Amino acid sequence: MPPRWFQPTRRHVAILVLLWAATALSSFTLDESYLIFFLGYFLIGHISVRFSGFLRTGLAAAVMAANAAFWQFSGQLAPNEIYTYSLVHAVTYILIISIRERSKSNQAERRYFRELSQVHAQLESAHQDLQQMHRELEEATVRSLRFAVLEERTRIARDIHDTIGHGLTSVIVQLQALPYMIKANEAEADQTLAAVLDVARNCLTEVRSVVHQMGRDDAGLGLIGLKSLIQTVKEQTRLQIRFSTEGTITQWHPEIAEALYRILQEALTNIIRHAHASVVEVSITESEEELVMTVVDDGPFLSDSPPQPGFGILNMKARCERIGGSFELRKQQPNGLRITIQLPLINSLQEGEKIER
Repeated sequence: MPPRWFQPTRRHVAILVLLWAATALSSFTLDESYLIFFLGYFLIGHISVRFSGFLRTGLAAAVMAANAAFWQFSGQLAPNEIYTYSLVHAVTYILIISIRERSKSNQAERRYFRELSQVHAQLESAHQDLQQMHRELEEATVRSLRFAVLEERTRIARDIHDTIGHGLTSVIVQLQALPYMIKANEAEADQTLAAVLDVARNCLTEVRSVVHQMGRDDAGLGLIGLKSLIQTVKEQTRLQIRFSTEGTITQWHPEIAEALYRILQEALTNIIRHAHASVVEVSITESEEELVMTVVDDGPFLSDSPPQPGFGILNMKARCERIGGSFELRKQQPNGLRITIQLPLINSLQEGEKIER
């Protein structure tokens, strides 16, 4: 029968009732009990597939009760046979329901598996995107470090041009005029010569200062990057950052410089987002074989146990461990948090060779 004939539910039930009544009339007229028996199979199977919930159970029970009543009224079957046939119908109903429920369960599992597969594919794609972004951020960090170095060299070149260049120009001009001054006035020539010597000495002092500054900056290119990062954060936020160093800062291996830059960047980001601090103290101490960086904030953190590590903290820890260092996060008395980074000045990624200094 066309599916539309079974809609709505009342019409569907009416058709089943009429079908049962017609079969019962034929069975009574022909005195054939098997007609109702086999119709019961069909109706129970049909109800089990087409209906659900209490309506399904009620209709199946009604069919079995109607069959039993018909057999009892018509006298076609003995009571024990009626009981047996009704039990067969009931077992059939239970078997079909169990098969249907198991089929629905299998379909649901397959659907959930497909959904989980789609979610897994989306997560895998997101993970790959995050890895790509991570690589791009690391490349940007290296570029920012190089930019900080170039910026510092530009400043030094500008200082050379503005101070030493001006002084040497003055020396050249006065030396060119010196022969004429000697012929005209020896006393004035002596004063001019003394002034030229003073300018030359000042230029020499400036040259030594600039060379010393360049040597110190070349030995601490990573330090320039950290200072540039701190200055940028101070300009963009209201956070007060105090920076200090202890010991002689030597040339760091690029991986150590990059790790310190990224760790300090992540630490300052976490402080800005979560610590609600106003003052941060950053210190770097370098010994013969070890470099230690501490980041201390005055946030309102009071718990005795450190916070649960999130992605940022785990990332900082992973960076330290990747180059043979250690990471520690603990409470700062009386409040706030302290991050301690310890990195060896031996590059473990280069088979134990010392970093060039």
